Amino acid sequence: MSDIIYPTLDLFIYDLRNGLGESQSEINLNRDRFQKKIPGSDRQTLFQLDDAFEAEYVELLAAKTENFETTNTEYPFQGYYYPVRLNDTYGLLLDCSVNDVTQAQPSKCFAALKAEIERRLNGQTATIGQTWMISGWLPNSNKKSPEEIAQACYQALMPGSNWEHDLDGKGQFLGANIFELSRYRLVMKEGFTDATNIASLQENQHVIIVLYPDEATATNEAHRFYYDWMRLFSYRHKILWAYGQSRLLKETIKNYFVTVEDSGKSIGKASYQREELSKFRKTLAVVQDTLNKYTIDLNKLDFQGRTIDINLNNYVNRLERIETKAKVETELKFLSKFSKLVTEKYLQQIKKDTENLERGLRLLENTINAIRSRVEVDKAERDRNFQNTVTIIGMGWTVGSFVASLDKLGKDPKDPVRLLLTNSQLVPKPWLDPAVPLVYTLSVAIVAATLTWLVRRLWPRSS
Repeated sequence: MSDIIYPTLDLFIYDLRNGLGESQSEINLNRDRFQKKIPGSDRQTLFQLDDAFEAEYVELLAAKTENFETTNTEYPFQGYYYPVRLNDTYGLLLDCSVNDVTQAQPSKCFAALKAEIERRLNGQTATIGQTWMISGWLPNSNKKSPEEIAQACYQALMPGSNWEHDLDGKGQFLGANIFELSRYRLVMKEGFTDATNIASLQENQHVIIVLYPDEATATNEAHRFYYDWMRLFSYRHKILWAYGQSRLLKETIKNYFVTVEDSGKSIGKASYQREELSKFRKTLAVVQDTLNKYTIDLNKLDFQGRTIDINLNNYVNRLERIETKAKVETELKFLSKFSKLVTEKYLQQIKKDTENLERGLRLLENTINAIRSRVEVDKAERDRNFQNTVTIIGMGWTVGSFVASLDKLGKDPKDPVRLLLTNSQLVPKPWLDPAVPLVYTLSVAIVAATLTWLVRRLWPRSS
């Protein structure tokens, strides 16, 4: 059964232009990804106007550029591409309609419209998010309710979806029935810290259905709001993208915490033998580097919260502007449910995570500082013991050398040391003369060193 006249499917797709701290080479890579979604004839001039430091809304090409038509399908399609820059984001509206404004079409045609759009995207996907918008007007002879037709269109666009579960709300827009359906959930696994694309972080499906009452409203009035929809949906997807990034950062920081804590425990249980000190100091250097990364990512987590807050404010303001601009028969309060969800869940979650991870950082810093102090104290103690040993030996050898330098020492034939060495035959006669002073030197040195050690050992106690 034919349900809708001039069925139109719009895809609002958003890509990252430049993220926090990205270099020019990374920006160029982001441009390349976005460029692949545009027809080849327009790629060379796509970024000629993309040179402003701040660009709130810049049309990158002539409005509704690269019109296209197809006639070799079940339905005659027509459409256009409309790329823009929204500050640090690229937006693309890819519009595709059944080129017939007189005959009503079946709801199933939206499956073919979706296939045509995806074919023209050359397999490229959004890096931030995307919104599908179904629209058209109802024939006068229609016997189905607007919600029944909307449900049939949604099933054609998203086979296997659950209308009751995905429906966020409905209202009025320029006298049209408007429905919002979404499905959002995180799909990243625990321990996952390297997202290659947005799909590896989250599932984010968003669909708007607008069934206009007549041709005049659909063709004359509705097109005045494409600029507003482009902005509104960009704020929504940047919020969800930032939240997904915050979950990735949280998991990364948790891994840093485990690394530092395990290193701290292993060092804290060690005996600090001399041969281990060098290894411990290297471990501490690695731990300090990990703590630095922890701090940087903690600041990035806070930045994602601020990004959500800014875009939430823009979302609320843009929604108010749409309602004011529409004036007649418009009620879009159901779209405000998203802002409530962001305020009560996403922002609160990031705030809580930031506070907890800041406490964890302070705990780790205190632990590592205590361990570092113990290692340094042990090293200082070993250095002091070495210096004491050198002092004692030096003192003993100095006294011994002084005694050995006496002129008459060991020269008397009846000298006890000479007699001992001679009778025991420990030293051959040719070596006897130099050996006697050496024995005196060593003996006196040992006695002097022992006395020095006792004095240094007992002096602190007596004082």
